[in-house]
Amino acid sequence: MEYWFLGDETNNSAKLGEFFIVGGIVFPLDAIDAIHADIEAMRLKAGYEPGDSFKFHTRARPDQVSIETATQAKAELIECLVDRGAKMFTYVILQDIADNQSGQVRMDYALNTLSLAYYRFLGRKKSSGAFMIDREDNQHKHLATMFQSGLQMQTKVIDLSDRIRFFGMTSNNASHLSSAVDVSLGGFRYCVNHCVNGTGKSEVAKTIFGPLARLIYGVDGGGYHNIWDYGFHALPVNVKSSAHAAKYDLLRAELVALTKEPA
Repeated sequence: MEYWFLGDETNNSAKLGEFFIVGGIVFPLDAIDAIHADIEAMRLKAGYEPGDSFKFHTRARPDQVSIETATQAKAELIECLVDRGAKMFTYVILQDIADNQSGQVRMDYALNTLSLAYYRFLGRKKSSGAFMIDREDNQHKHLATMFQSGLQMQTKVIDLSDRIRFFGMTSNNASHLSSAVDVSLGGFRYCVNHCVNGTGKSEVAKTIFGPLARLIYGVDGGGYHNIWDYGFHALPVNVKSSAHAAKYDLLRAELVALTKEPA
């Protein structure tokens, strides 16, 4: 076992953004000690005390840590993950489409997509790993089903357990890896909301997405970093409504523009 996947959700209501987002970070096991030490040093440097949450959202920072200091710490964390070989996986679906399902079902679909993407990643690496999500009380049964019965596809069943040996849960402040996921996914959420709704500041989104674009898992696309359907998954594959499809097209185009690099 050489890799761990740790995931979480964000934008889980239309009030927070037009896209429901679930994502996670794949950590190489041989880099976890170094990532832990890096984040521990960032916390001490920034003034986070034991028990303080190190998260993306400004309101989550403790009183003794200034906005500027917290912002710098978050930027250093994402750069650390890139340098240590971590990879980010993301799933997005328009709230107008996802809201046709119950909260549990839409989360099931997201976990199916991300676990399959992670499974394929492990196949390319000829390795195995563990798949964990932030504590979600309604998902215990689904995690067990994915391990015991695999993924039920339209034409076949994919046995995930031959590469993913463990499905489980964790929680905020149970490890520094949770901070890595929250900060990265929070940055991704900020950029998605900016791209589609123009919220937030353009210069902030550009600053955030440059490093995130390198963190998101991708392959060589012949002169560019191709993340589509590797580390970035937009569902459903076939969007029937032209108005909905336009929002997906806008999101992709604006994310590419934020990278400051050719698409």
